[in-house]
Amino acid sequence: MSASSRPVLPPEFLGTTDQSPEFPRDAPATATGDSNVVLDVRNLRTYFFTYDGVVKALDGVTFKLRRGETTGLVGETGCGKSVTAFSITRLIGDPPGRVMSGNVYYRGIDLLWGLDEEAKYKPIPKSNRVKVKRSFRKIKAAMERMSAVRGSGISTIFQEPSSAMNPIFQVSDQIGEALTLHQGLSIIDGLLAATPDAPEVGPAIDALIAAAIGGKREEVRAAAVRLGEAAHISSFATEAFYIVRGPGTAAGETRPDLVAALGRFRLNPLQRAFLRSQRRLVELRGEEHQLYLEEMRAGALQRGKHRAISARRSRERLSHFYYGIWGIRSRARHPMKQETFWRTVRLLEGVSIANPVQVAKGYPHELSGGMLQRVMIAMALSSEPDILIADEPTTALDVTIQAQILELMRDLKTRVGTAILLITHDLAVIAEVADRVCVMYAGLIVESAPVRELFQRPLHPYAQGLLASIPRLDQPDKELTSIPGSVPNLITPPTGCRFHPRCPYAMPVCKEQAPPTTLEGTDHEVACYLYKGPVVAE
Repeated sequence: MSASSRPVLPPEFLGTTDQSPEFPRDAPATATGDSNVVLDVRNLRTYFFTYDGVVKALDGVTFKLRRGETTGLVGETGCGKSVTAFSITRLIGDPPGRVMSGNVYYRGIDLLWGLDEEAKYKPIPKSNRVKVKRSFRKIKAAMERMSAVRGSGISTIFQEPSSAMNPIFQVSDQIGEALTLHQGLSIIDGLLAATPDAPEVGPAIDALIAAAIGGKREEVRAAAVRLGEAAHISSFATEAFYIVRGPGTAAGETRPDLVAALGRFRLNPLQRAFLRSQRRLVELRGEEHQLYLEEMRAGALQRGKHRAISARRSRERLSHFYYGIWGIRSRARHPMKQETFWRTVRLLEGVSIANPVQVAKGYPHELSGGMLQRVMIAMALSSEPDILIADEPTTALDVTIQAQILELMRDLKTRVGTAILLITHDLAVIAEVADRVCVMYAGLIVESAPVRELFQRPLHPYAQGLLASIPRLDQPDKELTSIPGSVPNLITPPTGCRFHPRCPYAMPVCKEQAPPTTLEGTDHEVACYLYKGPVVAE
């Protein structure tokens, strides 16, 4: 079934929306022609089915993310910013929420393919509620397809890290799992190619100890990096650094510890066989993910290929079933566990955690909110994704750490070309790091423009109200104003323009019909009857 023919809620349930007389159909299932666009969201609608009625959290959200750009999504609490992020990655809790319709294209792949087969809707007479009959088998299949995108394709920094981390596993285990999923081949190949007994390792150890005795941190770090290069495994540089800088031991006495640490790269036959088996499983998972992407691009299942991959995976696991025995498994996977641990420490260093070894060994409940937030950021950045969705990434951090985290995100954007969707209430952060801004209100984007254009010439009354409520250095005597009222109830949103009950410029037409989105200048779009520019095509 094509995307344009997806079933929608019955008209007797929906009635007349404030967008059009009937529930609008989706855009054709074709990718955008702009090669720089990595994410194209079109007419995205997400509803929550509650006992009080259907909450129309998103009711036609459209925007694009371009490679190497940061797009800010701003608005009051309750306007749908986080729901937008969860809808893109299909993390909406079902029940009660459902992505109802729309298209989300990631590099030409429709992430919402198959949405129409996952649930059916039947209105309940004499109420504004609806009965939903879900096909959990198809919902599970959609979640499996999304595993090919989450992490390396689209990564998310969640607003509440405490709810996104498992309290019974160490931090290193949780970040290590992400590393294994997305960098498994490089980790295994690095371990198999390590040369701990190379001739240049001994002199590199001497140089590291000499630098440690000198006491200059930068020189010690550089010497540790050279030692890691000599052993052909970069993570050992991090381990060696903390060995010679460890408390309670003089730097000149750490040679036995360094030699012992190199021992984890001297793999016995069991460990080499385990790594080769794991490599084959990682390759099979990569083939399956590639198949999922092809299915979402072509819009057709390939059950035969899935069965073939599943059979190969079963044969691999059956032929090495003894790796599941507790004692054998712990010895076989020890090198890989140590490798992911020290890679985790290196990631935690990157988000300015002062004691990364201790944090990596700890549990989430032992960390403060700010530390948890930085752990979540390290996990999201570890896979160097194409798209990073940052949902209030610096809310729990102090100003100094905020600047460092934002600099990390800017570096990722510059070095890898990552497109960033930055969700925040802080307009100062948006002004500093964003290239483009989308202003959101009550489940709709009411204005979209380049960041400098929007701050210099806000058009929508809601955007003007947001900017009028923040202090300005160039106007120290300016009286701050607030937007009267609050975000409307999205079970029964206002007719016409959803902002009209709070708008100082509201006209009769604003209460009758939703305004079209018009183009007011170069790449500056606004949905307001105060402007009469050319209508932007849906």
